[in-house]
Amino acid sequence: MSNLNPNRAWLFFFGIWALLLTGMFDSWLQSPGLKQWYKVKTSLQARRQEIDEVEARSNMLQQIAVQLDSNPIAQEREIRKVLGFLGDKEVVFDFVP
Repeated sequence: MSNLNPNRAWLFFFGIWALLLTGMFDSWLQSPGLKQWYKVKTSLQARRQEIDEVEARSNMLQQIAVQLDSNPIAQEREIRKVLGFLGDKEVVFDFVP
């Protein structure tokens, strides 16, 4: 009998394929392996976290914009901050009902 029967050929083929999937030879073959998948997954998680942070900041800035549009106290406070009339630890209180 021959050493190369169909079962051994398929086993050899799947063994090579499994090695390529692990990414162990990516420096020579540039095969898309598990290491590259992990890098992409890590990068995706980092980008999603950045998106969440930007969305949170955007929401905060939208709330500040709404306050500045409708609340004269917030307008005064922001004007005093920008013009330098409000100290770092100073807070503006408005006691008008």
